[in-house]
Amino acid sequence: MKRAARQCMGRTGSPGADGMTWRAFRQGMAARIEALSTALAEGSWWPGPLRIKEFDAWGKRHTVTIPTVADRIVHRALRNAVEPVLERDAYPPWMFGWHRRAGRPLAVAAAARHLHAGLTWVADIDVAAASHGVTLKDAITSVTRFVHDGSVLSLLRRILTALPDPLAPGSGLSPMLTNLRMTPVDQQLTGWTAVRMTDNYTLFAATKPEAEAAYWHLTDLLTAHGMKPAPAKSKIWRPNPEDLYAVG
Repeated sequence: MKRAARQCMGRTGSPGADGMTWRAFRQGMAARIEALSTALAEGSWWPGPLRIKEFDAWGKRHTVTIPTVADRIVHRALRNAVEPVLERDAYPPWMFGWHRRAGRPLAVAAAARHLHAGLTWVADIDVAAASHGVTLKDAITSVTRFVHDGSVLSLLRRILTALPDPLAPGSGLSPMLTNLRMTPVDQQLTGWTAVRMTDNYTLFAATKPEAEAAYWHLTDLLTAHGMKPAPAKSKIWRPNPEDLYAVG
């Protein structure tokens, strides 16, 4: 719990609906963490109220769910417990977003290796609204495929039930659950040279017809799992490595 708290405090964030700031939480933090840990161990912990915030970015209106700072620590602690299992059993080695030590520079480096090896045509697909349209049952099932501890799954259900949407942006579990939503697609991309950075897939091919075949194969896989490409952000092209995975 202390590690999760330090991770959360390393990022800026607005207070939740209870008005508690990180500065205030740090006053008497040891006692707060102990009380939070005890409540979790006894099963008496329940999520606090949520604050909903809307803002404009990248030409779109966004809605973010802001839990209390204590709840953010719980989200992060649960994610810390689950992700080592997912790193081992769920995530492919060519996935570089929304998990530990796997940012854009590594994705660009992997793409550069494929492009320099002669796979210069790229089927570049950005998944439309990757965190939308997932039910509570779907979100929990995506975790139970890899994690079987009843207390962990019970806590996960308690957290997600309190959210307006299981993959609500702002939840500390949203990145992990969004990755898991796309894991079935990842597992079916056998035979293709791929890189995924968050919700952006790139499949590398030697010729344009091969890239076109990859594009439609991935589109079919996404459709089979309730997703689709974002038309304005998806294309077949011959990029430089640094042109890939750039926001906006």
